[in-house]
Amino acid sequence: MKNIVVLFALSLYFVVNLNAQQDSSAMQAETNPDLLVGKCNRAELQNSEFGESFFEAYQKYNPDTETLANIKNKIFNSTITIVLGTWCHDSQDHVPGFIRILDEIDYNTNYLKIICLDKNKLAGDVDISALKIEKVPTFIFYEKNKEVGRIIETPASTLELDTYNILKE
Repeated sequence: MKNIVVLFALSLYFVVNLNAQQDSSAMQAETNPDLLVGKCNRAELQNSEFGESFFEAYQKYNPDTETLANIKNKIFNSTITIVLGTWCHDSQDHVPGFIRILDEIDYNTNYLKIICLDKNKLAGDVDISALKIEKVPTFIFYEKNKEVGRIIETPASTLELDTYNILKE
């Protein structure tokens, strides 16, 4: 009888933990409704809780104009995917600066895809497994639907110089 009680208790423990793991994204959304998850656009970034830090970092970022001119000649053949976490400090620092770069060079944001991840690095109903995201933010550059480079988490030098180095190849 004692073994049956122990077996029942262990079974109940595993069932409860399995359900808790499956519902972690939903629980995050319930506990933090401002957490963006899945595909989003710039307006959603700016109007969410992320928007508070977005405007400050956007205004503070001062890209190098010479490098911007070099990027402008190369970026229009590229599509870009930004994968970020609105909860992530690096995303709060670097995504607004990158958006500022795109604004400064008049990049057509119809070729920009933004995907937000929860703290488990899941994008809700958007399957990002093929992107192999390990750290956020990740800026992925494509030409003719082929990946040509990434900036992962923080730039090696500056966002604009790293972007130029990816695109000049």
